[in-house]
Amino acid sequence: MRKSVFCLFFSHFLMCSSLVFSQNYTIFVRDGDTKESLIGATVTYNDKGNTTDSFGAFEFSPTDYPIELTVSYIGYVSKTIKIESLTDIPDEILIYSSQVMLDLVTVTGSKYEQNLIKSTVSIDILKPDLLRSVNATGSDDILNKVPGVQILDGQANIRGGSGYSYGAGSRVMLLLDDIPVLQPDAGFPNWNDIPIENLSQIEILKGAASTLYGSAALNGIINFRSSYAKSEPETRFSASSTVFMAPKDIEKKWWKDTLRYENNLSFVHKQKFGKLDLIAGGLFNQLEGFNQFTNEKRGRANFNLRYRLSDKLTLQLSAIGNMNHNSSFFLWANPGSGALKPLNGTVSDRKARRYYIDPSVNYIDKFSNKHKLLSRTMFINNENNTNQSNKSLNQYNEYQFQRNFEKQKLVLTAGVVGAWSKVDSEILGDTTFYSSNYATYLQVDKTIGENLTLAGGVRYEYVDHTSPELYLGDTIPGGKATDGQLISRISANYALHKYSAIRASYGQGYRYPSLTERFVTTTFGAFSIFANPKLKPEFGWSSELGYKQGFALGGFKGFLDAAAFISEYEEMIEFTFIFEPGKVGFQPKNVGNTRISGYEFSIFGQAHLFGIPINIYGGYTYIDPVYKNYDTSEQIRSSVSENQNVLKYRSKHQFKMDCEA
Repeated sequence: MRKSVFCLFFSHFLMCSSLVFSQNYTIFVRDGDTKESLIGATVTYNDKGNTTDSFGAFEFSPTDYPIELTVSYIGYVSKTIKIESLTDIPDEILIYSSQVMLDLVTVTGSKYEQNLIKSTVSIDILKPDLLRSVNATGSDDILNKVPGVQILDGQANIRGGSGYSYGAGSRVMLLLDDIPVLQPDAGFPNWNDIPIENLSQIEILKGAASTLYGSAALNGIINFRSSYAKSEPETRFSASSTVFMAPKDIEKKWWKDTLRYENNLSFVHKQKFGKLDLIAGGLFNQLEGFNQFTNEKRGRANFNLRYRLSDKLTLQLSAIGNMNHNSSFFLWANPGSGALKPLNGTVSDRKARRYYIDPSVNYIDKFSNKHKLLSRTMFINNENNTNQSNKSLNQYNEYQFQRNFEKQKLVLTAGVVGAWSKVDSEILGDTTFYSSNYATYLQVDKTIGENLTLAGGVRYEYVDHTSPELYLGDTIPGGKATDGQLISRISANYALHKYSAIRASYGQGYRYPSLTERFVTTTFGAFSIFANPKLKPEFGWSSELGYKQGFALGGFKGFLDAAAFISEYEEMIEFTFIFEPGKVGFQPKNVGNTRISGYEFSIFGQAHLFGIPINIYGGYTYIDPVYKNYDTSEQIRSSVSENQNVLKYRSKHQFKMDCEA
């Protein structure tokens, strides 16, 4: 009898113990100031991962103790708590919005959320408040405020990595929510397609990043990240008007009594409906410019839907539509009274339609591995009166796998990419071209101890261009041009203190010339641009040693950053002036091997003066862009300045400072 009672008691004890150890606890993640539930926050503990659901909650199933649980959310300071026993399990975890840039979180450098101070590469982050304060009407308006970044005729240039490219071929990858948004046939950024009214932040990575993002990331990355709906609906309207006055030299004024102006209107609405997030926005712009025949009317509409089937599975669909009608000229008539007038034959009238459709899937499996399916379909139709119309259909697909080995402090990221384009263009001989790009990549991020972070990665990229076998006298065997390249990167960050770190990085870059660079044939007034189907790919590397230091002086908080860098390029492509029998104009050519070295200092700070918040952002960048093997050949002389060994269209000294209240 006693044995039966004992067995019954022991069985009951085991059952209760099993129930206790398998019990699920619900924990809410909220904004520490507003107490608003945060949906989609990342939670990690003991090699497990989770995200908060549509109520800002996640299920927590402890099995052994102690447990270190970390909560992170873009734009918020990450928080780690230690749970020693059941009594330590909280009902909610409060995290707070980043107040200074040192607390900001970035995903661009490693494809996972990481505190900026721990980044192994140079990354600048711009918040949407700065966009609104400068009344930016295009995403490129704000980038010229970033130290080391210039926008030259629509193309981004980071630390002198590019010169003037006539709108073809970019060494800076442009991303919208981690997906490339460059126009594939020309490698050209359409800045007005970016929904600037609905951005959470802009991340600028300086240096080669081809291992994670592919061919065009030879010189860096600009990643625009969208914001999402919160628990309370939000609607914002913005309207502005600019009037252009007459020039000081009245001879240059070509208009009479009519105003020259620019008007802008934008809006965004964000709201949650249960498990569904809705974001809708738009912009309208009208310009009557002070340059003659420089006018524009454009409108953009966009939406983003995100639905959580569970805390493990999220579906998303976003779309952008942009219509534009504008005119401008390529060259002025003369530097005097014709400075604001066009040279005959250089005025172009353009109509453009561009559409983007982006479906994606995010899934966390039972082993806490993260799976992402990213896709973008892009349709572009540009029409003009200068025989330069083009149309393209482009498809991008990416699968990404990520595992966080919490105990080993290691994050593994791997993926495969496939992209295809079909292009019909008058400047490409009025012929149909096809291009495809395939890649696979692997990156490992490892933390050693509390202070040292190491990152390393490899990528293999394969490019295929299909064209006519005979193009303007050049023979292309089989109408095919293919190339493949294996590239790598390695970097490190060592934290001296909580807000003090040194970093070092080395990364290889690779860029295959765009279809436009290889096959462009067109004229601008009296100037011609000639095709070069025999262009070779560019290959290069960049290295950096940097130091970031946080500071707090009374109410003034922020950081100082210093970096020394060097980049080298083989077979660099530049548009060069040619004077050959039957050919006078410009042609893209592999001009040789180049080196760009320099250093950069920057500051970001926030303070309060008489209760008024003040933001300061700026810096100084010096570069020395030269040929490694300089000679006086015609090809090199046409791509340097004043017969000196200095690459053209680059600023050796840049000083920028922005102060706003």
